Amino acid sequence: MLRIMRKNAQSMVVKFIFGVIIVVFSFWGVGSMKARQMTLAATVNGESIDRKALDESFRNLWRNYQEQAQGKFDPDETRIRQLKQEALNSLVDRRLLLKEAEKLGLIVSEEELRQRIAGLGAFQLEGRFDRETYRRALSYSRLTPAQFEAGLREDLLLDKLRQVIADGVKVLPEEVDILLQQQKEEIRLALLRLAPADFQALMPVDAEGLEKFFSEKRERFRIPEQRRIAAVVIEREPLLDQVVLAEGQAEKYYQDNQEKFRVDEQVKARHILIRVGADAGGQELAEAEAKIGEILMQLEAGGDFAELAKNYSQDAAASRGGDLGWFGRGAMVAPFEEAVFALETGVVSAPVRTDFGIHLIKCDERKTAHVKTFAEVKNNIEKDLRAEALPTLLRQRLAEVGEGLAGSGPDDFVKVAGRLGLKVIETPFFSQKDGVVPEIGRDVALMAEVFNTGTGETAELNNPTRNSYYFMVLERKDSYLPELVEVKASVENAYRLEKARLRVKELTAQVVSRLQEGKAPLEEAAHEIGVELLDSGFFQRGRGAIPKIGTDQQLSSQLFALLEGQTSSPLRYKDVYFFARLEERRLELGDDASAQKNEIRAQLLQFKGYRLMNEFVQDLRQKAEVKIMSGVLD
Repeated sequence: MLRIMRKNAQSMVVKFIFGVIIVVFSFWGVGSMKARQMTLAATVNGESIDRKALDESFRNLWRNYQEQAQGKFDPDETRIRQLKQEALNSLVDRRLLLKEAEKLGLIVSEEELRQRIAGLGAFQLEGRFDRETYRRALSYSRLTPAQFEAGLREDLLLDKLRQVIADGVKVLPEEVDILLQQQKEEIRLALLRLAPADFQALMPVDAEGLEKFFSEKRERFRIPEQRRIAAVVIEREPLLDQVVLAEGQAEKYYQDNQEKFRVDEQVKARHILIRVGADAGGQELAEAEAKIGEILMQLEAGGDFAELAKNYSQDAAASRGGDLGWFGRGAMVAPFEEAVFALETGVVSAPVRTDFGIHLIKCDERKTAHVKTFAEVKNNIEKDLRAEALPTLLRQRLAEVGEGLAGSGPDDFVKVAGRLGLKVIETPFFSQKDGVVPEIGRDVALMAEVFNTGTGETAELNNPTRNSYYFMVLERKDSYLPELVEVKASVENAYRLEKARLRVKELTAQVVSRLQEGKAPLEEAAHEIGVELLDSGFFQRGRGAIPKIGTDQQLSSQLFALLEGQTSSPLRYKDVYFFARLEERRLELGDDASAQKNEIRAQLLQFKGYRLMNEFVQDLRQKAEVKIMSGVLD
């Protein structure tokens, strides 16, 4: 819930930069008292939240999930209700936090508001705030300056409140050391691994045992329902080529949508970074300043910036000669951005201090803000316009195919389609379990439609994003329990695997016994059962990945808790049993230990700030009187 609240609290800035401004004025109701009561969604300590605001918040949340799922977000009714609740929660939290900021006497001055607006790349022309660009951008999003500025003022106020709360966060040196060890420490294990798959092929198969196994497990080998279809393929690309655009249609679209083709000012830059903490001082800061000074002297003496970056820079771009590629305003932290956009091409900056350390920056190239020419975007516009027209053409095409094949049955569907010159595919039998339609491929929508269609019946799949189909189910085979001879190979594999699982349990018990008796170290126990020990190599906790075993966060934690030379009790990952002995433990930080500690400190500050903010919001919610109107979440 808090994640959504925090995201919405900043979304006025973020969404505008990407060209999607959240309609802030929907957070306030308008009209008569009677109209407000009719459109009320909830009240927070007596203050209203109207349905228009809730609808807008819900749409924004829906878009976020759609973007994350790359357009494949398709929730059921229960999930939709949950989304509405999330959207309402975000509005309630925002209202509570704004009221708390007011109680604390926090304000946003006109100068702070002006500076933030002027710093937004969406409102700049050639690197400077441009009032006409500002007006035009707001007009495009159907906002007045007063409406936008009211919402932005709230966002800035919430930022100040978060900062007040975060100021109470402290990180102790020992906390940094513990987390650094947890993140960077590595261990190496000796592993005795017992996996059924490794023994499966060795398991004997006897006829009587196989018959008994099949009789008991026969349902597992059920042959699923199968269908065979004939499908007329309507390919997307050839159909797109048939879309005829009106004379001047693409150019009119270009003229009506200039903002879509606007390219903000960009620079291509390199940097050299000497890491030092944001709160560093004294000798640590002096050493970093001395180092950056030495590098600057080498540059002034004719040194190559890229080579010096490779040798000295303390960040991931060092291997690329400090190359940061192309970026626009808003991509870098403020001091860095201010410096790089003020540089002339080919010029190196004076040392620049940011929270990451001290930088030397070189501007390699620059692109001024501009609107792409029609010639540059013509092909893409025409492609988009054709895609918009495709659904109509596709419906027409499917209707034509259906009309041409009307009256045909399973015996002549393919012949009739052939006489009409249609591309038709006749498949062998397949099941939904297969996941693939033969000759067509993996198409979940088509598969579902096929198994919802009766034998001898026709149906269509209209899909503007890929190929579409008009098909007939030619034959259907019901699901049935097979005889052993039909599925013997599958049954034998399953039988062997079952016996292998039992064998692994026996061997695990045997190893436990030997280790507990103290009669043999892990090497001898492994030798006695004919298994070789594996070397895991060094690995970190990370996401819980255990080499040669699998990924399990809890098991990983158990392994990192071992003492050097200690052997674990039998552990299990899925079907695999294993024993692990800690061979070696190491913590290597290299030359940038100080920088790594600064990163860990920043992580802890962020985490503690998030947790404190979450507790703060939850406390406000518990004390608040929140009433949700009947039917709002339906």
